[in-house]
Amino acid sequence: MALLLAGLYFLWIDRQKEYQSELGEISGYLDDLLQKKDISYYSVQNDTLTSKIFSQIQRVQKMYGGITALVESERDGIKKLLAEIAHQLRTPLSNMETYLTLLEDNRIEESEKETYIKAVEKSENKLHFLIEKFIVAARLENQIIQIHKCDSNLKETVAQAVFQVRKKAEEKNINIIVQGEDVDKKVIHDRNWLCEAIYNLLDNSIKYSPVSTDIVVTLISNEMFSEIRIEDSGTGIEKGEENKIFQLYYRGKNVSNEEGYGIGLFITREIVQKHDGFMKVKRKDSGLIMSIILPKAGT
Repeated sequence: MALLLAGLYFLWIDRQKEYQSELGEISGYLDDLLQKKDISYYSVQNDTLTSKIFSQIQRVQKMYGGITALVESERDGIKKLLAEIAHQLRTPLSNMETYLTLLEDNRIEESEKETYIKAVEKSENKLHFLIEKFIVAARLENQIIQIHKCDSNLKETVAQAVFQVRKKAEEKNINIIVQGEDVDKKVIHDRNWLCEAIYNLLDNSIKYSPVSTDIVVTLISNEMFSEIRIEDSGTGIEKGEENKIFQLYYRGKNVSNEEGYGIGLFITREIVQKHDGFMKVKRKDSGLIMSIILPKAGT
């Protein structure tokens, strides 16, 4: 009996030492995890508490690594956004500073003063436009803006967007034609945000189209999708740029000399994706066909 008790005692002592050693090893791994060091695991075959703890540490490390990568990606995105904002705002701010300095000169003539004032107003409008677009793009990219969809008349949404660009179109004598047999069909969408997306496409078409041309807006409907197709006779894009033009700040090679910021199409795609839809681009010999495709309810 005494030998049995002694054997059990020594077995308990060995197990305690082994247990203390395992706890020390786990503590070391946790320290490595806190110090962001890579952790090497040995394989634990038995289904013991120790093996479960090792498995949990490994899962925590993977999760922590994923969160760290996400934070770093968001940080890099914010740095890029701030750098781009600074770059885009520098020109209008510099122009305003120059013209305001010229306006301080009492010797300038009245006609020159009017020219400088108009230049300041133009720069101010550009600043306002950029800031508004930067805010919208940042909110969409970071999932801050929510889309509130309801059953609305798609023709009325398109008409609202066309009305907003009417003045710009008239200045270039561009005719916007809206057509489509199913234009009165109702589609689940957020009218304000989808109108913003259509406006961006129309604004691009007007900007890059020659004077006295047509922009054709066609509404198409089938059992699964509703499509808003916008066709122009403008500058178009080069082969291979079909997906690139939706990237934030990207500008097509054919329009690099034109005024623009590469924000509008990014915002448009984000809005359409929040409607569970997608964009389609088709090149032409002269111009471009861009489509917003939205799913029907229940598809």
